[in-house]
Amino acid sequence: MRKSVIMILVILAIICLSCTRKSGEMTILTENYPPLSYEENGVVTGYGADVVAALQQELNTDITPTLLPWDKAYTRALNEPNVVLFTIEKTPEREAKFNFIGPLGANTAYFYALAENPLELADLDAASRVKAIATTTNWFTEQYLVAQGFNNLISKTDPIDNLKMLVSTEADLGVFTDLTFPQICKEAGIAPETLKPVLHLMQSEYYIAISKATDPKIVRLWEAAFAKLQADGTLANLKGKWFPISD
Repeated sequence: MRKSVIMILVILAIICLSCTRKSGEMTILTENYPPLSYEENGVVTGYGADVVAALQQELNTDITPTLLPWDKAYTRALNEPNVVLFTIEKTPEREAKFNFIGPLGANTAYFYALAENPLELADLDAASRVKAIATTTNWFTEQYLVAQGFNNLISKTDPIDNLKMLVSTEADLGVFTDLTFPQICKEAGIAPETLKPVLHLMQSEYYIAISKATDPKIVRLWEAAFAKLQADGTLANLKGKWFPISD
């Protein structure tokens, strides 16, 4: 009887240790957001992916990033512990919801319309009065417009669908950033000159996020690794690789 009790206790201890190990395992998520993150030959690559790989080298970890639609990746990072999400804009609405590592860089968001569209927008109020604006689900730009009271948004999980809605005139406007707009056009098979920016929306910085429920010790390790990449020039070199400055 005593041996049986001991065996049960040993088994329970092993299960508890296994659960503890799993609770500390990190998951790294990203979206198709070239040139910051995208899949090429089955491998997640891009500027953000390179930064995360360099951080993992410092941390002595080797976790393969998973590519998901932004809405799914964002929701998991918002609700689950031990999730790393890249890249993500740091906005007032998000600031208290994640631990932010960065910034990695900055970009500017614009309203885009068909180049042949004579539409002129003086301000956000004018944009709020058009029939339809194509936005990407849970992108920082969509969250901002919702907070501003826009009720003319058509939300899609894939930004390529937003471009197609513009070209087919299902939407009057779409919202994209200058950094990723050319590559999204390429993936959609749409010439960038088909569209034009018609109104500046906002400028922001993009980061790596770690979910709030993650052990603060892990967050501090990532912060320290990022500080090292900044100090030794690795971050600048990676940025130069993906965004070379033309003479």
